[in-house]
Amino acid sequence: MIMAPLLQSTQPLVEKYRPKQVKDVAHQEVVINVFTSTHETSNCPHMLFYGPSGTGKTTALAIAHQLFGPELYKSRVLELNTTDDRGINIV
Repeated sequence: MIMAPLLQSTQPLVEKYRPKQVKDVAHQEVVINVFTSTHETSNCPHMLFYGPSGTGKTTALAIAHQLFGPELYKSRVLELNTTDDRGINIV
């Protein structure tokens, strides 16, 4: 019996199959178009990502990070995760 490396066997499916590049994203043309035009024009609109688990919110931000690069992403994106940040000071 051939065993897969431990990292691959314990990795959640959502991470294993998460799109790694912009071209890998499916059915999110509007979001990708907004990110691409934002990158080209440096005009970042206000956006709020919400929805149930598994709808691509985290993936969309990962793609934005890839498009913008670390410096532009840091200056343009405020990421608040409600599962982590529930205190009154956050609100």
